[in-house]
Amino acid sequence: MSGNEPQRKQFDSGVRIFSAGDRSDLCYQIFSGSVNILLDVKGIDRVVATLGPGEVFGEMGIIDDGPRSASAVAAEDTVCIAYTPDDILHQIDNNPQTMAAIMKTLIKRLRDANHAIEGGDADTKLTKKILSKLIS
Repeated sequence: MSGNEPQRKQFDSGVRIFSAGDRSDLCYQIFSGSVNILLDVKGIDRVVATLGPGEVFGEMGIIDDGPRSASAVAAEDTVCIAYTPDDILHQIDNNPQTMAAIMKTLIKRLRDANHAIEGGDADTKLTKKILSKLIS
């Protein structure tokens, strides 16, 4: 794919879309269905977010060229639009709504993490881990 037309991908319920530590080669915007975002906590995958239509995931590694910081699993049958780094550059030039969706996602996640820390979230270690992944 070279910045022309993003790819549509379908995932059956329970399918692992990517795992923490994987190379970040695509980010996704959910068209239909939902996706669980998981972090490994003491060897157990723990759902830290469930995302639905319109939401974006996998964008951090596309932006900073780093490995996946979390895993993503289809919570139900899900259809996504997959973007390569070149697609994102193309979208910035031609479809500012997509870039705005990515920016809103990043800002919301940072606000949520800040709120959880300020509120003395009962699972502070997990919250700190999430925050460190968001800002690293």
